[in-house]
Amino acid sequence: MSVPVLELRGVEAAYGDAQVLWGVDWRVQPGEVVAVVGPNGAGKSTTLRVVAGLLRPLRGEVWFDGTRIDGLPADAVVERGVALVPEGRRLFAHMTVLENLLLGGYATRARPLRRRTLEEVFHLFPVLGERSGQLAGTLSGGQQQMLAIARALMSRPRLLLLDEPSLGLAPVVVQQVYGVVARIAREGVTVVAVEQNVYPALQHAARGYLMAHGRVVAEGPAETLLRTALVQRSYVGG
Repeated sequence: MSVPVLELRGVEAAYGDAQVLWGVDWRVQPGEVVAVVGPNGAGKSTTLRVVAGLLRPLRGEVWFDGTRIDGLPADAVVERGVALVPEGRRLFAHMTVLENLLLGGYATRARPLRRRTLEEVFHLFPVLGERSGQLAGTLSGGQQQMLAIARALMSRPRLLLLDEPSLGLAPVVVQQVYGVVARIAREGVTVVAVEQNVYPALQHAARGYLMAHGRVVAEGPAETLLRTALVQRSYVGG
């Protein structure tokens, strides 16, 4: 088996004195779309923060592409090829679509290829090309989510982390977003999508992890895990 793009080994993390992750283990292979599902407070977003270098683990290890990265600052993690699309998108609302995208390509590894990458993201998201001069805050919710993903792609990542990409979106827009995620994966970018919205996440993933109370409580093929999630409504809700 190939070296995992991402591997977490016994990761534990806390905010101050409150521990929120307990022995989290993930393995993500190159080119996979992996869904991480569970209720609010399960530790999903915290785990992404650890991977992205925004929170140092108390214990455990994070490996990216065969190199240990836990303890690296967030900018160094981006330079290695990891990009996070945070919950709520965190766009610069009073800047244009184009300005947001160019900021996404600021990393040293991505800067020489910004023009080429910009063409690629406009091909992937034609509406962003059409609205490149429009203020980001005036886009629809679905367009803002597409811009957030496109901005992350400007850093030319090998691993894309999506935190609640369907939050606040209509079902038809959620399907559009996950359709784009599938295209991104086909082009060679590995994707981890964290979701409370269990159904679209697992329907568009090959494998998944179910988290609750800061721990992985189930894992496996997405279809199998979807049936597990349906049984464990106390974790994922109706």
